Amino acid sequence: MSGRLFLPDNTVLVNFARIGRMDLLRLIAAGRSTWCYTVSQECEKSSRVSGLEQLAEAPGIFGDPLMLESRLELSDMRVFQAQLKKPGDGPAANLGEAESLSLIIHRKLDAVFITDDNGALRFAQAHGIQHVTTWDLFKTFVRVNRLDGDTAWSYVQVLGGDRRRYEELRSQDAFNAWLESPASLRFVS
Repeated sequence: MSGRLFLPDNTVLVNFARIGRMDLLRLIAAGRSTWCYTVSQECEKSSRVSGLEQLAEAPGIFGDPLMLESRLELSDMRVFQAQLKKPGDGPAANLGEAESLSLIIHRKLDAVFITDDNGALRFAQAHGIQHVTTWDLFKTFVRVNRLDGDTAWSYVQVLGGDRRRYEELRSQDAFNAWLESPASLRFVS
């Protein structure tokens, strides 16, 4: 994984707070990650939700958020947001993803999206941005002996990963085989 980890949404943060393991995010992200203003604000609001109080640690991990600074960054952010919107989405839907992409493109950042949001993953792929998921991070933590496979599997179950589109997360046997493989998750759109 090369590049700075870039949070285009709040999903992964919420996952790590739900399992009470912001320490793991700090391990991999501190000093080599960033986020945009919109995501920092989403995180701050989410930290007030019962069970997600650990999100208050995120600014110490991800630092000061990047902010849009030029008219072109702002204009492109609006275009990207419109491309991501689905019928019925509110005015703030996909704002973090769009803001992140505008920042990455205009500032030529070497970035890796860290997200579980399928829309953000598709967007990253379409724009040639590397991406990792919560599940990929669990694999990394198992590989560096910060988690054991059984604990990682229990987190997958708590977070509903076994109900997602990834075959590697459907059963503990499939998950264990994937943990031992060199491959990342295969995102299916």
